[in-house]
Amino acid sequence: MSQHFVKKGEPPPGLSSFTKIRLGWIGKHQVQIVKPGETSFALLSPLSKGGQLLVVKIPLNDGTYYLIENRQPMGFDKMLPDCGILILEVNPEAREGFGTVKVKIPSGSRDFANATYKLEMNNRNIFIDNSFSGLFQRNNIAIIPLWKEKDNIGVLITTPDHSEAAIKAAQAIQALIDQNLGTSDNKKETVILDAITAFKSKDFEKSYAIATRKHEGR
Repeated sequence: MSQHFVKKGEPPPGLSSFTKIRLGWIGKHQVQIVKPGETSFALLSPLSKGGQLLVVKIPLNDGTYYLIENRQPMGFDKMLPDCGILILEVNPEAREGFGTVKVKIPSGSRDFANATYKLEMNNRNIFIDNSFSGLFQRNNIAIIPLWKEKDNIGVLITTPDHSEAAIKAAQAIQALIDQNLGTSDNKKETVILDAITAFKSKDFEKSYAIATRKHEGR
């Protein structure tokens, strides 16, 4: 998210997860590793705030890898051009200043002002890499931003064939969470937990059915 000064007279955005890992500011226990082709859920704390889990790393067959982080306007990230789930592509073999780290901006976005992925934005709610990174081997990766839990944001790493069902379920869960804000509806909270449990169990169709059936009052 380095854009130097977003506003004149204000500090620049904070460091990326790539730099913080190299400096030793992010420990191994704060990085979740997911291999291409796997389906895994993660709840990421804001990178600048710190927390139990800060980064998801996806190693690829050619030695490059993805880093996924949650960037929110707080702490050293108080001045950001955008906030949400940020995806970095890292090439350790590239020379410094020649594309070692690239921000994977959503399709259709032109600059860092629209660099992150958000569940509620249909043109920015999925990143897919189906390219080859090895001999006749596709990456087969889909990265989906999920619902928010206070400052934390969920993210799903899966395969493209599961992405449509996962997005539908995640959006239904987020709708329930939004409706329950500021209330103490125990029944709705139970529905949310049931839908999230099914989602984490990778049963996206069941998760969607739970969320929409209860949400619609059926």
